[in-house]
Amino acid sequence: MTRNRHAVIWTCISGEPEKMGDLLLSAQQASFTYTEDYISSAQAGFCLLGDASIWGADTVVYPVSERIPVFPRMLSLIPGANPRNLQRRHYLDLLKARLGKEPPPGLETEWRLLMMGGHGGIGHVDVFPDDISAEQWYRTRASLNDDPGVAKRSGRRSQLWRMLKREVLDENLDFDAQQIEQVLGPTPSVGGMISKLLVSVTPGGKSPVFYAPGASNKKSVVLKVEPPEYRGMLDLEALCLDIHAESGFEVPWHQRLDDEDLHFLAVERFDQSADGLPVPMESLFSVLATGDHKFRESGDIFLQELGGKLDRLSRVANLVPDTNEQMYRRILMALLTGNGDLHLDNIALLGGVADCRLSPIYDPAPMRAWPRHNLVSAIPYNPEGYEDRGALFVDLGGSFGLSARQTRQCIHDALAATSSYTERVAALDRVPARQRQQLVEIVRQERLLLEKYGSAL
Repeated sequence: MTRNRHAVIWTCISGEPEKMGDLLLSAQQASFTYTEDYISSAQAGFCLLGDASIWGADTVVYPVSERIPVFPRMLSLIPGANPRNLQRRHYLDLLKARLGKEPPPGLETEWRLLMMGGHGGIGHVDVFPDDISAEQWYRTRASLNDDPGVAKRSGRRSQLWRMLKREVLDENLDFDAQQIEQVLGPTPSVGGMISKLLVSVTPGGKSPVFYAPGASNKKSVVLKVEPPEYRGMLDLEALCLDIHAESGFEVPWHQRLDDEDLHFLAVERFDQSADGLPVPMESLFSVLATGDHKFRESGDIFLQELGGKLDRLSRVANLVPDTNEQMYRRILMALLTGNGDLHLDNIALLGGVADCRLSPIYDPAPMRAWPRHNLVSAIPYNPEGYEDRGALFVDLGGSFGLSARQTRQCIHDALAATSSYTERVAALDRVPARQRQQLVEIVRQERLLLEKYGSAL
């Protein structure tokens, strides 16, 4: 019989570390029970639909599966098995050293990875094997933040660079995983196709010098590391962030950085308050999967159903009133910039049940520039009954509860915002010519289709 696994969830959302409750995982379900003190604090729960204001002293339960072996909110704290996931490789190196052998695939290894690195990540949830480990980690983190130069020391910086060159550039270099852990801690996971690290940087610095996450007087960022097979991708993503910002979307501070063959995009974290306190953040995938136990894959929902899902969510959480319109506007911008990778893990909600809104734009890379990623939408849609997808994406406004006038305005704004996009793409010299040409042609076709039907509204 498979044994139950126990862990604890803590948070420092109030500014001080405090225990949320106890996590239990069996072969059939995950369960979580809040402490009485945390219930009385009226603070945000470990996930939006698992909030203490909804469950109170009752145990929150979720039926696990091979696809989602823990609470959906916990998935973002376990590094994915992407080929270039730095966090996973780093964790497995550390785990191999501790076990004295290669960690076997399966739930036991995934659980160990969660215990090793399920804290200090995106959002306000920290997972530990026990309360003693939690208290020790918070003490260590506080002392690390008091030493802002910890990641600048030449020996440790060299180890970090050797790791990046080996794992991203495939150079035959060795590095000391223990020293990397001393620099960055067990680096919390950030999902996605390319390598990412949580670090701190000096704003405006021209040379890439990275510090431990949360270092004093530094800017906390998600650092994206460009793989050689996607040359120029970070230039395209930076351009898309700029385009969205110019269009009035909320966009985090970001900066491109280069160091010889290594190319980075630093994007400021927005899961923290101005005082550096964690803010609840949860992907839309996690929210939908928590609320609907039959929802297991992004393909379990059509794009046309998303507005209705947000309407249902608004009955439980106090969503910002124009959430549906903002979601539709984001979908249009993704279509007109070649971002076919706007999936449910690339859309997140910030805040708790009482105050919930869409997060700023993140991961808007126009992946359709690469033939293997030339997907119109990562969230599937039902094309039946439409002459072409231009008609579908125009009609989509109605599924988000928008009138014809509102839909027309959204389309007009998106077309205007991206009017110079193809010229700006063509000017990016680091992006291979083939990728620029493909992206420009794709975007031109999408514009023609939207203009064809949008003008008839």
